[in-house]
Amino acid sequence: MFIIHLGFSGFPKGNASVQRVRLHFKGLKAAGMTPLVINKISHHSKNSEKRVNRSEGIPYLNTAYLLYTPDSFITRNINKISGYLGELLFFLRKRKKINVAVLYSNYFLELPYYWVLSKIFGFKIALQYVEFFSAIPGRSSLFTKLNDRLLDQQFHHFCDGVIAISNFLVQHVQKRAPKMLCIKLPAICDFSEFDNIEPFQNSNYKKYLMYCGSIYYLEVIELILSVFEKLKKSNSYNGGLILVVSGQHTENWERLNLFIKNIDCSNDIVLKSNIAYQSLLSLYKGADILLIPLRNTIQDNARFPHKIGEYTASKRPILSTNLGELKHYFKDGVSAFLTDEYSEIAFLEKLTAVLATGETLNLIGKEGNIIGFANFNYLQQGIALKQFLLKL
Repeated sequence: MFIIHLGFSGFPKGNASVQRVRLHFKGLKAAGMTPLVINKISHHSKNSEKRVNRSEGIPYLNTAYLLYTPDSFITRNINKISGYLGELLFFLRKRKKINVAVLYSNYFLELPYYWVLSKIFGFKIALQYVEFFSAIPGRSSLFTKLNDRLLDQQFHHFCDGVIAISNFLVQHVQKRAPKMLCIKLPAICDFSEFDNIEPFQNSNYKKYLMYCGSIYYLEVIELILSVFEKLKKSNSYNGGLILVVSGQHTENWERLNLFIKNIDCSNDIVLKSNIAYQSLLSLYKGADILLIPLRNTIQDNARFPHKIGEYTASKRPILSTNLGELKHYFKDGVSAFLTDEYSEIAFLEKLTAVLATGETLNLIGKEGNIIGFANFNYLQQGIALKQFLLKL
């Protein structure tokens, strides 16, 4: 069965979206399917790519004329058009041979575009649905508001099935299209990638808390920093804090750097960005506790952070909020540490209590790992996804 990826480009390296594609297609390959990832837009550096390449056994096709990102604005946009044209030529060559396309995009206009192509070239579309787009803050322009509303309200007209990441989104699909085929596949991880990784060690401090996330969640990062500052002031923790932050948002980066500068314990805070994946896994495995506070918002109730899978694979305990998807998988004090609410006081009280428990941290981490392996392992999800796609 021939399965292709459409939508986001950048495979095999990139953010959580690209990693979800990587692991789902890796799982499909392990399950006996024939996968192919299409990159229609060039996000690679110059001379780093070939037209057709492989990563972890998964073939991927770069359809744009230039295989790297041009410096010129005009050339860059012409190259994007060439990527769409190259993709069309691929469809012409493979017409009637493609079985299913897994579409992963946050641009509504791509949905009807690929829907028309699916009818012309004879393949089904399974839509990756990982966010309730209308609830994402900061997307205030008229175009983005319209785009997000159309994605959430009209998606079901342009696909044959939906791969939802959370119960919230499954229920939304069932409400909009009761007869639509839908499968829930939560966070995903390759647990074997952690096997030969040594925990990070630093001579400056042997212990540390850690958070990994996007600069777009500045509110969450500031809460973590405020809690950490109070921990240090009360002498409740003698370790450090490592923040691994990704994304490009100049204003938020300026705010974050200023926030850290004005904290009394700034010397105990390490801010990292754009680090190698192996280094990230090492940092996970060396942490006392991995932080990922979730807010009681529609956005956080609807999504399932990719980092949850990686956190559980590291066998270190998670500290988060008892809401959204986490409450369906983890139990406070058993497989994770979960606060009853998203607030500075709640996280400070929880951290103060659990940091004194010593060996309990390791036990909670191991229990979380068991939960993660049972639910977030790419091999199991690959089998489930294969069965779902066969139904289409």
